[in-house]
Amino acid sequence: MGCIAYVRHLKLLRVMTNAYTQKLPPYVPFLYEMVIAFFTTARTILGPVLEDIDGFRSLELEPDGRPTRPEHVAYRLAKLPPTVVAHHVGSCMTATTNLGLAYVHTLRLLNFLAQRRDILPPNVAKPKLAKLYDALPKESQNALCEIYNQVGSHDLEINLSPTPFTKKTRENNSISARNFRSVLAFWDSHRIMQNSHLSFSGDGRDAVNLFIPFRSILVLDRILAKKVAPALKRDYKTIKHQLSNRNDDPLLEWDGKKILVRLPDIYGQTIEASWKPSVTSVIRIREAGTLLWSPGFETPFNMCTFVNLSPDTEYELKLTHKNEAGESDPAISTVCTASNSN
Repeated sequence: MGCIAYVRHLKLLRVMTNAYTQKLPPYVPFLYEMVIAFFTTARTILGPVLEDIDGFRSLELEPDGRPTRPEHVAYRLAKLPPTVVAHHVGSCMTATTNLGLAYVHTLRLLNFLAQRRDILPPNVAKPKLAKLYDALPKESQNALCEIYNQVGSHDLEINLSPTPFTKKTRENNSISARNFRSVLAFWDSHRIMQNSHLSFSGDGRDAVNLFIPFRSILVLDRILAKKVAPALKRDYKTIKHQLSNRNDDPLLEWDGKKILVRLPDIYGQTIEASWKPSVTSVIRIREAGTLLWSPGFETPFNMCTFVNLSPDTEYELKLTHKNEAGESDPAISTVCTASNSN
């Protein structure tokens, strides 16, 4: 039975290996699937944490072009119930552990693709990310640094103390260096891959240092999309499940026939949707005592705002509903503007 299972396993690896990767070790495609599994787990777990602390907010830029540190996240975290904070701490520990493993095997994959060899020595219990990076060709190192510098966000390190919370975020000096290798070395020094990053201060204060690897998530996402997946002839879609107004505000338009919605994602790309409503409302307005109604304003929504009305004045509103069969009977109501209306 064991031999049969082993033969089936080899057949599975052969199926997963396409013509392009025949020169690579047969377990490379399986290694790629492991990376995707670790990475998906990390970003899925981290998503609710970032939502609760408004971690996807647009960031302003420093004079040198770097994004400013998002001080608001520590304030948002401090206002959450203790049970929620504890849950998020556990989520971050799980996310960083999975993300560290994803980085280790991604660096291995990059070396397979560049040099057809494994840079991870056999039987290594705690591989060093910085050493795996150093074993890559210079061209590959430069490509990773370029990707890192293109991501306009932050890895967040928050100092927590329950009475009261220390409401500040900070970046480790190695992270501030804008150097991808120094970030990997920071992960190594804090043993993030092996047992996550949850450290208690040793100066007598009851405090916890919490690490939230938002930037590292986005960096690995781009590495997989730009360097690994194309070389292995795999389809890979970048993160789009978290919506954000990082570069643009959401847009809602109505052209009289269709509703158009544009929602920007964390990369500044947009998800668009449009539809034709089955019923629209037609609103007309006139000053009380006059004969002529304004042109009909069509809207598929249940609210409408008029500007430049006279203060302390009565107006009549006429509302009808419209579909392909025509307009319904009107409903007329009277409203009075406030004395300070514009």
